[in-house]
Amino acid sequence: MLVSESDAKFMFCPLLKTHDDKMKMCQVTMCMMWRWADETRGKGYCGLAGSPVSAKK
Repeated sequence: MLVSESDAKFMFCPLLKTHDDKMKMCQVTMCMMWRWADETRGKGYCGLAGSPVSAKK
């Protein structure tokens, strides 16, 4: 799923957890898994999930 950087900040990351096992939010550009979808850096995705499939009609 392609999302903007500001929207991704409010999504949970399955790898980041607190000391009491609560999930933390996505770190977006501070994460090694974050990938930009285009050169304008308008939208990106979590590389952990693989490349997003574009829905073409």
